[in-house]
Amino acid sequence: MSIFTDNKSNLEAKGFVVQDNNTVLGANGQPAAGMDAYGQVWFKEETIEAICNSVEVAPEVTLASIDPVEEELVRARNKSGHYIKDDPATEVNEAWITKKKSKKGK
Repeated sequence: MSIFTDNKSNLEAKGFVVQDNNTVLGANGQPAAGMDAYGQVWFKEETIEAICNSVEVAPEVTLASIDPVEEELVRARNKSGHYIKDDPATEVNEAWITKKKSKKGK
């Protein structure tokens, strides 16, 4: 058994493919980690190294979590630019849609 086959389920849960006992492929099909003939392990991705060494990976901070996008309600329009009216037979109000607020420079 190798370090990669021992952690195969955790690696595959993150989207990696354990090709054989000595190679892990990334999402694009390129080798992302492996073991050479002398038993030296190499990693191109920190996530694989963290999984194989049982180190907790800190959650990624995304731009959306730092600066939430503000949305506003605006009237819905058709292809011609005319307002769309609400259909009273449905529960959804088709006359209004949410749209990201545009940031205007001052």
